[in-house]
Amino acid sequence: MAATIRPALPEDAAALLRLIQAFNQEESGRASPLTAALLDEVLFGPAPRFAVQLADEAGALVGYAAYFPSYDTDHAAKGLYLQDLFVLPAARGQGIGRALLAAVATACLDQGGQYMFWNALERNRAGRAFYRAIGAREQPVVTLALRPAELRALAKRRDGD
Repeated sequence: MAATIRPALPEDAAALLRLIQAFNQEESGRASPLTAALLDEVLFGPAPRFAVQLADEAGALVGYAAYFPSYDTDHAAKGLYLQDLFVLPAARGQGIGRALLAAVATACLDQGGQYMFWNALERNRAGRAFYRAIGAREQPVVTLALRPAELRALAKRRDGD
């Protein structure tokens, strides 16, 4: 049976959280600190931080794409950043990942966006091949991050040190 792609609803939160945990285990080998209450707040609260498209097979969620608005000053263009794309291993190879990305691309265009971007782990060869197959181009960019301790340390040095 083909999956239906649709936006996440508040009643999907528990099943979505299980998918997010499965994604994190696959990507990093650890659980996400995301809780049901926090997911409800950041996805369905008064000021959502991101949006989610779900792949639903007969009432069972088998994949998701999480994304949020972005802006590229270099091109003066709106777009979307794809945070997560995940399909349960048993549901892979059926076009669900492609359908989820198509739904995010549609959301981007509907919002007046002109681009989508995302990161993939260098070791994720299958994912990177999939992305190239849909027309994505790898960019020579290095991803940098400040984790909580480093972020707090930097914020304390606002005086220009």
